[in-house]
Amino acid sequence: MSGAAHGGNEELLRLDTPLHRLPAQCKVATLLLFALAVALSPTHAVWPYGLHLLLVLAAALVARVPLLQLASRLVIEIPFVLFVLLLPFVTQGEETHVLGVGLSIDGLWTAWAIVAKASLVLLATAVVAACTPPAAILAGVDRLRAPKVLTAIAGFTIRYVEVVLDELQRMRIARVARGDDPRFVWQARATIRSAGTLLVRCFERGERVHLAMISRGYDGGMPPGLLTVPATRVEWLGVAGLVTVAASITVASRLVVG
Repeated sequence: MSGAAHGGNEELLRLDTPLHRLPAQCKVATLLLFALAVALSPTHAVWPYGLHLLLVLAAALVARVPLLQLASRLVIEIPFVLFVLLLPFVTQGEETHVLGVGLSIDGLWTAWAIVAKASLVLLATAVVAACTPPAAILAGVDRLRAPKVLTAIAGFTIRYVEVVLDELQRMRIARVARGDDPRFVWQARATIRSAGTLLVRCFERGERVHLAMISRGYDGGMPPGLLTVPATRVEWLGVAGLVTVAASITVASRLVVG
């Protein structure tokens, strides 16, 4: 089984920094509250997003996350950005003209806010992922009293997604060895059949794994050995300080913008 199947993380930086040592529940709570502060930032403004970005870059500096690795996480939002770019063309209201093309001012502000908020949350998530193993993140979420069924589903997804992908690759190789050419449209039926077969195999594997876990005393929660250590009062105060700064930026910007 590959590293990803065991809960590995290609983005994880195995360093010794204050953020790496910070308990996972503190980082998860900070990320959630920071995302909330960013989401509540006003649409018709630029400077609050710049200040939020400085907070993210400061955290990345402390965790020694390379800026190139941080920026690479933004690639996954490119299709989303392409869709958002349509907003200035379809939103009604006052227009401005750029190179002779009429663009909605409200649409431009909305597109800016959506992209800025999504990018900031992605960058903050990248910082957390770079200094926290996936299993520790789930343990932190569990310590924050999240529903156990959600942490269990997320844990199994992280652990077995690579197993499922390997199974899909073996099925594709077997099809090609039998003369299948997935590049052509008329092979779609074989592809659909493979998807159905993969679904059945995943269901059967899930049943076997669940029975094996039940026989070993699984009660629906994470094993105690995976839980993170309790956070100290000083560590929670640090979280509160960072969240307070992010919230202050949001509140100030809403007061200024109105």
